[in-house]
Amino acid sequence: MISDLILSIFAFYFYFQHKTLSKRWSMFFLFMGLSAFVGGVYHGYPNIGNTYRFLSWTFFSGSLIFAQLASYQDVNDKPIKSIFILKSILLLFMAIHSLNFEFIVIDAFVSMFGFIVIGNLLFLKSLSPYITYGILISFISAFFLIFKISFSPKYMNYNDIGHYISILSAIVISKGVREDSIKQLQKIGKTK
Repeated sequence: MISDLILSIFAFYFYFQHKTLSKRWSMFFLFMGLSAFVGGVYHGYPNIGNTYRFLSWTFFSGSLIFAQLASYQDVNDKPIKSIFILKSILLLFMAIHSLNFEFIVIDAFVSMFGFIVIGNLLFLKSLSPYITYGILISFISAFFLIFKISFSPKYMNYNDIGHYISILSAIVISKGVREDSIKQLQKIGKTK
């Protein structure tokens, strides 16, 4: 629960830091923060019901959509952007219907690694490398989750480790968002 709340504080900070520079990336951080906060409440008080767990998953799915839309903001292709949204809705529905978080993990992998990292490498070629590094860092948490590696069952379990890795990931992604935003502002300034 504590690690969820710490992650949410970082995510909210990045939301406020980027909300004037990049609306979509700031929404990625906002939804990530809401997901972590609601998830923290659920983890602290699981008897409040699955509604909070599902709300956390929904916010996380929203964050993935905004990350993809932010990455493809200069691409004028409505079908691909519709795919981002429909994919996340479908996987979220499957996760809630089956009570299985693995569908959310699949969405994170397809969205962040497939559409953003690979998409940037092969197609976009415009995103800061820090965004790619941050996404790749986030996948280190999968190692701890898959093998359920914990240092302390109460305060440093595999979920907590994953949250702390996600904080490091968010810091690096934020650096990339800032770099891209400054580059975009400079480009606008040169065209005036």
